[in-house]
Amino acid sequence: MKLHKSIFTLFILFFYTFQSFSQGTPCYKRKKICNYQYVTNCYEKVAFDSASNRYYSRQSLGTLFDGTCSTCHRNGVVEQQITIVQGRRNGSDTSYFPSGCPYSSQTFVNGVIHGTSISYFDSTNRIKSKVNHFMGSLYGPFVVFNKKGDTLKYQEYENNLLSGMKKEYYENSKLKKIVGYKAGRLSGSQINYDEKGNKLLELNYLEGIKHGAWIYYFNDQTVAREEFWTKGLKNGEFISYNSNGELLSEKYFKKNVPYGTHKEYYKDAREKHVKVFAKKGVLIEEYSFDEYGVKNQILENQGKKKCGSKKKKKEENAGGASID
Repeated sequence: MKLHKSIFTLFILFFYTFQSFSQGTPCYKRKKICNYQYVTNCYEKVAFDSASNRYYSRQSLGTLFDGTCSTCHRNGVVEQQITIVQGRRNGSDTSYFPSGCPYSSQTFVNGVIHGTSISYFDSTNRIKSKVNHFMGSLYGPFVVFNKKGDTLKYQEYENNLLSGMKKEYYENSKLKKIVGYKAGRLSGSQINYDEKGNKLLELNYLEGIKHGAWIYYFNDQTVAREEFWTKGLKNGEFISYNSNGELLSEKYFKKNVPYGTHKEYYKDAREKHVKVFAKKGVLIEEYSFDEYGVKNQILENQGKKKCGSKKKKKEENAGGASID
């Protein structure tokens, strides 16, 4: 009994030692070599019909292929081995670089890709990307990495459409941009950051169109510009500032129609260009100032003219009246 226990213990130790050695061995030293005597060459024995998504036997045209076949690199290293059941690709398989290191791993169910697929960088065995499918459609997270293992991109899918969060990164996995999607269209907020983690801009969307506040920032996080949108229409204040927090321009809209007084300013806060709007966005006055403060009246105040002409006409009518 003690002898059996000793043998079992030795077996366990040998097994884990072997596992540790194999895992520590570089992938290019564990490459698989094609045995041309026994291998079924996919290119020679199998034909793929893209219209039906089926594999057929080249030896018996019209007959669905059933079994496994392989392809090989020119240097004799296995490129890929796939399993085909009744003409459809099935099961999990791995593709390899000519070095023998994994190129990608994927799973097929009844001819369509399903589950998590992984691609790799050559020689290092580091993951390049991870993507998820549900019966042929993109579904779930799709993540891209650089050679160091840092995340470059993260995005979520549902039924082949972006749905959820999409993120982009600087080196060292520092967040660069985050934006929401729903059914393939921009939805919710989008925030862009610089490499120090400061906000560059903050935007909002609804069903793919501008909706809500759009704010742009200076490096010190003070506001450079703010806009307000409602379902793609300008609706509210559109104001720009200089780095000192002073106004550069101010404009006002209601459902895309300008109203009130719109102004542009010089850097020293003096007025540069002024437009005055009446109801329905009608421009009733416009003037500007040059750098010396000289005013240039581009459009006389139409509201005053109109009132003046009405008053004059009324006075003429009153003056021309007579009593018999």
